[in-house]
Amino acid sequence: MVRASALTGYKSLLGSFGVNVAELLQRLSLPADYLDRPDLMIPMETKVELLELGARLSGCAHFGLKLAQQQNISAFGTVGVLLQQCATLRDALETITSSIGQTAQGLEVWFEVEGDTAQLYSRYNFDGPSAHSRQHSDNLVAGGVNMIRFLLAEPVPLSAVYLSGPAPTAPGGLIPYRDLFQCPVYFDCASNGIAFAASLLERPVAGANPEMRGLIDSFLKKKQLDGFQEQLLWTITNLLPRGPVTLEKVADSVNMAPRTLQARLRQQGTSFQQLLDRTRVEQVCTYLLEGNLSLTEIAELVGYSQLSALTRAFKRIMGASPRSWLRQHPG
Repeated sequence: MVRASALTGYKSLLGSFGVNVAELLQRLSLPADYLDRPDLMIPMETKVELLELGARLSGCAHFGLKLAQQQNISAFGTVGVLLQQCATLRDALETITSSIGQTAQGLEVWFEVEGDTAQLYSRYNFDGPSAHSRQHSDNLVAGGVNMIRFLLAEPVPLSAVYLSGPAPTAPGGLIPYRDLFQCPVYFDCASNGIAFAASLLERPVAGANPEMRGLIDSFLKKKQLDGFQEQLLWTITNLLPRGPVTLEKVADSVNMAPRTLQARLRQQGTSFQQLLDRTRVEQVCTYLLEGNLSLTEIAELVGYSQLSALTRAFKRIMGASPRSWLRQHPG
């Protein structure tokens, strides 16, 4: 599963090529608003299929690259917020290697330093045709380049780009890659990756706020969840856009009786309500940073009947009210 925000801009980009996106989603038996909620969890195979269809229907062989250029760090959700508060690029890369699972299940990210060169790698742990999609690997790597350039607020020269997808075969197919990356590009690699000067690792992240970092870090990391709780968090996140999330719905999703689920969580020192509030607050952070909705609208979207209930939960988990938290955030 992956957040629908990974396809931010998909509708507008495909529509700019004259493609009727509503008809496409209908043809795939997907709801018309399927990509309108960034917090919705969608199957990875669906993301890959939509990227490949986008390339085919638009006639744009580098559709995945083009889409990435319309996206920003908000695609990472709350993890993206945390990255912006890291002291240095090295700190940010170490953070994303440990936290990326909260945004995309099965995505492995790591970085290595060899002499004067740093290399950031990523790989999805799944098999089948989707694992070798050129549009998907293009979009993933271009997104990683965007992330680094956003964090440092400056152009970052690359020494090499590695893509797990196949090389384009059409005449002039390599031009978009050279224009975007401005470095040698290698295809059919075991992992996706980018290489750049290791000295950049010590560069400060633009606008980072150590106090905000502490708040967000404690929210995301202070409690190491076991696999079962992580599964529940993903389940709750996926149910939130579909209406009220109840203990019964979540228990049914994991094939357990509600009482059994309650008892198991109690043994682990938590409760269904705590997990629900944590998931809601994570979505609130994302909506606040996007800046398109009022607090009242956000409260309704994440399932709070009253704004005061959202504020209490947010302050308990984040240590500040939603408005105070947003004022502290530089971006």
